Amino acid sequence: MRITGPAPSAGTPASAAAAARDAKLRKASQQLEGAFVQQMYKSMRDTIPEGGMFDGGSGEQMFTGMMDEHVAADTPLKWQHGMSEAIYRQMRGAMHQQHQDQQVAAATSASSAVSASAADVGTSALAKTGTLGIK
Repeated sequence: MRITGPAPSAGTPASAAAAARDAKLRKASQQLEGAFVQQMYKSMRDTIPEGGMFDGGSGEQMFTGMMDEHVAADTPLKWQHGMSEAIYRQMRGAMHQQHQDQQVAAATSASSAVSASAADVGTSALAKTGTLGIK
């Protein structure tokens, strides 16, 4: 069962809230992609043998870690239709479905409350008068 209302116009608070959710979701998707790329660079760097004649020690490790962070943050911006876009689409669909499920649940509970209220009114009328008041 699907319950849909009128589509919100561009100036409504619902569309502003949806735009804010989309912006947060897009940012989170990009951050997740950046974390993945950073982990990928770290794993690639771990394959390089350590030691040798030009070992930089802890300073080199700190510098390469910072460089990997910077490059990892910049790399996804250069990719077209990268992983963040796929993550965004997937999560947006899931959030949309969750929102629809919540609307259906709210509508169902509201109609149940109205039915229960009507039954209470009928029961109290029967208790007071002995009839339902129908002539």
